[in-house]
Amino acid sequence: MHQKKLYTPLRILSFIVLLLMAIAVIYAGSISVLHWTGINV
Repeated sequence: MHQKKLYTPLRILSFIVLLLMAIAVIYAGSISVLHWTGINV
């Protein structure tokens, strides 16, 4: 019982972290596409 109580917030936290990571990747990708000419690849 106690393990399940501890597991739920941890699962929510890990989901939020993964969501933030995905947003960061999308944001970085969009910035690099928008400023592609300025990067001089």
